[in-house]
Amino acid sequence: MMIDLSGKTAVVTGGGQGLGRAIALVLARQGADVAIGDIDTDLAQETAALIRAQGQRALALMLDVSSRSAAKQAVDHIVEEWGGIDILVNNAGVVSARSRDGETISTEEEWDFVLGVNLNGVVNCTDAALPHMANARYGKIINIASTAGKSGDPLPAKPITVEFGDQVRLGGSAYAASKAAVIRHSQIVASSAAPFNINVNTVCPSRLITPMGIQIAQSLIAQQPEKDETDLVGLRREAVLLNNRFNRELEPADIANMVAFLASDDARNITGQSINVDGGFKML
Repeated sequence: MMIDLSGKTAVVTGGGQGLGRAIALVLARQGADVAIGDIDTDLAQETAALIRAQGQRALALMLDVSSRSAAKQAVDHIVEEWGGIDILVNNAGVVSARSRDGETISTEEEWDFVLGVNLNGVVNCTDAALPHMANARYGKIINIASTAGKSGDPLPAKPITVEFGDQVRLGGSAYAASKAAVIRHSQIVASSAAPFNINVNTVCPSRLITPMGIQIAQSLIAQQPEKDETDLVGLRREAVLLNNRFNRELEPADIANMVAFLASDDARNITGQSINVDGGFKML
C-alpha cells in the first residue's frame, strides 16, 4: 500500500508545533498541500516553511479554533486560495487552562477553556469545512482525540488532585470529557456525512513527548516533589513508557502515519471509527 495524497489540500489545526507539525509534514510528504491554522502565527509560519521545503504548497493562518467566526473565515480563505479542502485534521487542543498572572484558575474557567478548544474547536472547524466538502462530494475529516476519552486506565494510577479554597479538582477531568465528546461527535457527523462521500474518523493517541506532554510533566512536579524539575523530558518519558506495552516511546510520527492513511482513499470504507495508536495501552 502506497499512500498517495497528490493533488489534495489539507488543513491541520494546531499545526505550529508538536503533534500537529508532525501530521502536517507527513501529509506534505505524501503529496498534499497543507494549510496550518494555529493561534501562534510564528510557529505556523515555521511549519509552513518546512512544508515548502518538501516541495508542497503551504499556508500559515492565525486561527483560534474556539471562535466560530474565525474558523469560518480561515476555511473560506483556504477555499478561495486553493479551490477547496479535501482533508481536515482537527488537532488543536489543550490539556488545561493556565493562568497568565499566577492566580488560581477556577473549575468553571478550566472547563470552559478546555471544552472551548478541544470540543468546540472541532465542531467549529468541521461545520466550516463540511459545506465545501459536501459540494465537492469528497472529504476526509480526522479528529485527534485521546485514549483519555475512553474507559478508565487499565494500569493503576493515583488520581491527581489540586486543592484550592473549598474545592478539590480532579486533574484531567475536563480534558478526558472533552476527548470523549469528540469521539461521540465524530460518530454522529460520520453518519450524516457518509452520503456525501465524506469519511470522519478519530485517532486516539496515548502519552507523547510533545510541548503538551511537557506541560503535563510540569503539573506533575507539584504532585511529586521528589522529582527533579530540570528533567521534565525524562519525567515525561517515564510516563510514556509506562503506557506502552512494547516499552518504547510513542512518537508523533506514529500518529501522523495513521492520520495520513485515514486521509487517503485506501481508507475509503472506514468511517465513524476511533482508532487507538498507543502501543497497546488500551485494547478497546
